[in-house]
Amino acid sequence: MVWMYTLPALVVLAVLLPLLLWCLLSVLPRRGCRVARNPHCKLRSVVVLGSGGHTAEMFFDLATLAEFWRERFSPTYIVADTDKGSHAKAEDFEKRYGNSPAKVIRVPRAREVGQSYFTSVFTTLFACIFSFKAILMNPPDIVFTNGPGTCVPIVCAAYFVRMLGIKHVLVVYSESFACVQHLSVSGKLLYHFADCFTVQWPELLEKCPRATYAGRLHPGDLPSLAGAESTTHEIATAIVTVGSTQFDSLIRAVDKSEFLDFLQRLKIKRLQVQRGTGSFWPSNLVDSNHVLEQRLEVKVVEYLPDLPSHLRKAALVVSHAGAGTILDCLTAGRRLVVVPNEELMANHQIQLGDALQQRNLLFCFRAGELLQRLQEADFNALCRFPEQNSPEFRKSVCKLVGLMPT
Repeated sequence: MVWMYTLPALVVLAVLLPLLLWCLLSVLPRRGCRVARNPHCKLRSVVVLGSGGHTAEMFFDLATLAEFWRERFSPTYIVADTDKGSHAKAEDFEKRYGNSPAKVIRVPRAREVGQSYFTSVFTTLFACIFSFKAILMNPPDIVFTNGPGTCVPIVCAAYFVRMLGIKHVLVVYSESFACVQHLSVSGKLLYHFADCFTVQWPELLEKCPRATYAGRLHPGDLPSLAGAESTTHEIATAIVTVGSTQFDSLIRAVDKSEFLDFLQRLKIKRLQVQRGTGSFWPSNLVDSNHVLEQRLEVKVVEYLPDLPSHLRKAALVVSHAGAGTILDCLTAGRRLVVVPNEELMANHQIQLGDALQQRNLLFCFRAGELLQRLQEADFNALCRFPEQNSPEFRKSVCKLVGLMPT
C-alpha cells in the first residue's frame, strides 16, 4: 500500500526538480563573458570526465590550451567511481602538459549506460551530494565539461556557489561529437546557462544559435585516405572492439569464416577482438581451421589496455560507433568500419555513423549486414579526417577568462 502513494510522489519529484532548477538558474545574475583575472594566479579548474568517448573528446579540447595549461590552469579531475580508464588518461595528460600529478576526485555516477530515466533520478540525487561537497569545499574558477551524466550535479553545485555569492564559477560546455542533429540530455539542460557552449556539427548551429561551432568538418573536399592508413609494422593487424559496453551482436557478426576470408584478402595477419563484458564467446574465430591454415593470429580479450594506441596502429578497425573510438581512428587515418549498437538508450551512434559515412570518412553498417557489406566496401574511396583541432574552443575559452592566445 505504501508504494501506491510513494511512487506517484517520486514521479512528481522527478518532474518538479528540473523545473525548480530551471527557475532557480533563470534568476541568477548574468555577468559579462570576459572575466578579469590576476595574470599571476592560476585558474582553479574542474574537468568533468566521462568514460569512453567523453574523456577522449575532453582531452582533444584541452590539448588546444596546451600553451597556457601549465602556467595558468590548476586542474582537478572529476571521475565517476565506476570509470576504469579516465584516471590514467588524466595522468597522461598532466605528464604531457601539466607540472604535477593529476588530482582526481571520484564521485558516484549519476547515470550508467542503459540505465532507465526513472531510476536515474535517484542516482543523480545521490551523486549531487558528493558533487556539492567536492565543489563547495574548494570552489573552482571554471568548470570544463562535455556532457557525461556526472557533469549535471557538478554544474548544479557550481551554480549554487554563484547563487550564494561565493564565487562566479564559469561553465564551459563542449557538446559531444556524437551529437549530430540533437543536443544530449545534459546539453539541453545546460544550453541556456553555460558561459561558453560549443558544438561540433554545423547542423546543430541552426537549432542552437547561441552556440559556437568548434568542429573540424567544414564545406569543401577532403583529401583521400588512400596511403595514409599504411603502417610500418611488420604484422598487419585488424581490431574488433565493442568499447566499454556489451555488444554481443557485433561479436556474433564477425564470428564467421567469411570474416576471416575477408581479412585474408586484406593481407591481415593478426586479429585482436575486444569483446567487452558480453556473454558471447567467438569460438569460430578462435577454433576455425582458417586460423591454423592461414596462420592468422587471433586474440580475444575482455578489455585492451591503452586501446587508443592499438587503434592508431591498426590496418583495419571494426568498431561500435562510439565517438571516442571513432575520433581515435579517424585522427590517426585508420580504415574504419563502425557498427552502431542499436540497443543503447538515447543512442546517437546511428546518426553519428551515418553522418560520417555521408562524408566518406568511414563505413557504417548494421550488424546483420556486416559481412555482406564488407565484400562491397571500397576503402580507396574513403577520405582523410582533418588532423588539426578546431581553434574555436581555444578562442572561446581564452576570451572567457581573459587570456590572449598567440
